[in-house]
Amino acid sequence: MRSVTRFWLPLFFLCCVRLAPAQSHSDSSLLAAIDSGLLEGVPFGSARDEVMFLGIPYAAPPTGDRRWKPPQPVDKWQGTRKANRYSGDCYEAEDPHSDDLTKEMVQTIDPYFTYRHDEDCLYLNVWTTNLQAGHSDAKLPVMVWIHGSQQAAQFLPAGPTLARKGVVFVSTNYRVGALGFMAHPALTAESPHHASGNYGILDLIASLEWIQHNISKFGGDPARVTIFGESSGGMMVCFLMSSPSAQGLFQQAVMESLGCADTISPELKTPSHYESGVGTAEDIGLRLMRDLGIADGPDALAKLRAKGPRETTDVPNHDSSVNFDIESVIDGWVLPAQPATIFAQGRQAKVPVIVGSNADEGTTTVEETLHGPPTLANYKAFLKSEFVNDADADEIFRMYPATSDADTRAAFIAFDTDYEFGNSVRVIAKHMARAGQKAWMYYFSYPARAKFYEGTGAFHGIELKFLSGWFYPSHWGRSDVEDRKLVDLMTGYWTQFAKTGDPNGSGLPPWPVYDPKADLLLEIGHEVKLRPTPHADRFAVFERSLNSRLASISTSGKGPDPTPQK
Repeated sequence: MRSVTRFWLPLFFLCCVRLAPAQSHSDSSLLAAIDSGLLEGVPFGSARDEVMFLGIPYAAPPTGDRRWKPPQPVDKWQGTRKANRYSGDCYEAEDPHSDDLTKEMVQTIDPYFTYRHDEDCLYLNVWTTNLQAGHSDAKLPVMVWIHGSQQAAQFLPAGPTLARKGVVFVSTNYRVGALGFMAHPALTAESPHHASGNYGILDLIASLEWIQHNISKFGGDPARVTIFGESSGGMMVCFLMSSPSAQGLFQQAVMESLGCADTISPELKTPSHYESGVGTAEDIGLRLMRDLGIADGPDALAKLRAKGPRETTDVPNHDSSVNFDIESVIDGWVLPAQPATIFAQGRQAKVPVIVGSNADEGTTTVEETLHGPPTLANYKAFLKSEFVNDADADEIFRMYPATSDADTRAAFIAFDTDYEFGNSVRVIAKHMARAGQKAWMYYFSYPARAKFYEGTGAFHGIELKFLSGWFYPSHWGRSDVEDRKLVDLMTGYWTQFAKTGDPNGSGLPPWPVYDPKADLLLEIGHEVKLRPTPHADRFAVFERSLNSRLASISTSGKGPDPTPQK
C-alpha cells in the first residue's frame, strides 16, 4: 500500500531541459575532480555558473554476483568522464500505463535523455551555481532528492529552480522493488551482518557517504545536507532517520505525504502481520524464488542472480503475496527495530523536519490501495485485513461509512487520505516534538485546475509541481500568477529550511514549530494560514491499532517495548 504509484505521476516530473551541446574540448569551468576521477559537466542555463553533472556513479554496478549485496566502491577512471547524460533507472515492476509516457518523455526531453531501465543504475546527478567555489570555503547547503515509486531520480526537474535559490541540488537513484528489498535465507547466511533485504536503503546511505566525500568539489557544504522525498521517497527519508548507519550523514529531513512511524515492516525471521501481508521477509524471498521456478537448494541463489532483472521485478504483478510495498526489512542491522518503535522511543535521528500531506491524496490512489475497484465488499475486506482487530475495522467503517458501491469511492478516499497520509506525517511530528526536536507540519490544499485533473483536487504528488516550477503544459496549461506565487513560496520555505534548519525567512508567511498540544499546521493553498490538523480526532483508532500490532511483535520475542518515552 505504501509504495504509491500513479499512472500520471511521471507527468509531474518531466521537464524540457535543453542542455548545451557537449564541447569538443574540456572547459575548466565545467570540471570537477572527485574521488573516482575527473568529471566534465554541462551548462543548464545561460549563466556561466549554472552547471549540472548527470550520471555520476556513486557505487559499482549491482549486477551479477553483486545483485542483492550492499553497494560496492566505484572503480576509478582515467581521463575526463563526460557527465552529460542521465543514467538508466533502476528496475521495478512495470507500470501498465508507462509505455505511452515513456514515448512522450523521449520525444520531449532532448538531447541527452535516453529513457531506459538498467540494473546498472547506482548514479546521481548534481546541479550547482557554485562550482568555482569548489576550492574555497564559500559552500552552499545541499538538498538531496529521494524519489518515490515509479519515479526516477531525474524526474523531479527541480535542479535548475532550486540551485538558483542558493543550494546544491542532488538527485539519486537506488534499487527498488525485488532487486532492492528481497530478503532470503541464503542472502542472510552469506552476509557478515546476518542480514538481507535493505539494499535500496544501503544504496541511499552510500550516496550520502559519496556526498560527504565529494560534494565540496561542486561548491556544496557536506555539513548542511537536507534529504527530502515524496510518497515512498518520504518513507525512505524516514527509514534513513531510523537507521544507525545513516546517522550524521544529513542535518535536516523533509517527508512529503508519507513517513514510516505508523506502519509495520516485515521482520527478517520473526513472523508478523506487516502492512501488506503475514509472515517474514525471508518468506517473501522464498515465495519469489518459487514463482520464478527455482527449487530450494545450494544453487538457488546463483539461479536467482542469473534471472533477468525484468523477469525478477515483474513477479509481484502476478502473485499478490510477493510484494515489496513497504520496501524495508527489520534486519537487526540497517533497521534494528520497527521504525514505529524507534520513533516512539525517541531513538530516531535528532534533526529538524518538515512533514506534510495533501488535502485530496486518496483521489489518485484508490484502485492501487484496494488492489481492485472501490466496491463495498473490497472496502470492508481491506479494513478487516489492514486492522486485524474487528472492533477497530468496524469503528473505522463507522467513521468513513458507505452503503453501496456507488458511494464507496468517496468514503475510501476520505479514509485513505486520513489514514495513509495525514496520520502518517502527524505521527512523525508528534514523535519529533516529544523528543525535543523541531518539526514543521503543512497541509497542501491548492487544487489542480486543469481539465485533465478534474475531480482530483490537491492530489497525491501535486505539490512537486510547485517545488520544480515546471507544469506539464498539455495537461496543466500555462502557469498563472497564482501558480508562480506558490512556486516562490514553496521553494522559499524548502531552501530556507536547507540553509538554516528553519523554513521561516524574509518575505515568507510565519510558520510556527509544531506543538502537539495546539495541533496546528500551515495550510498552503489559495490561502496560506494556520489551522487545526484536519480530522485529527479520527486518528486515535489508527494509533491504537498500530500499538496493538507492535505489542504482538514484542511479545513474540523480537523487538523492544513500543511505549513512547515521556
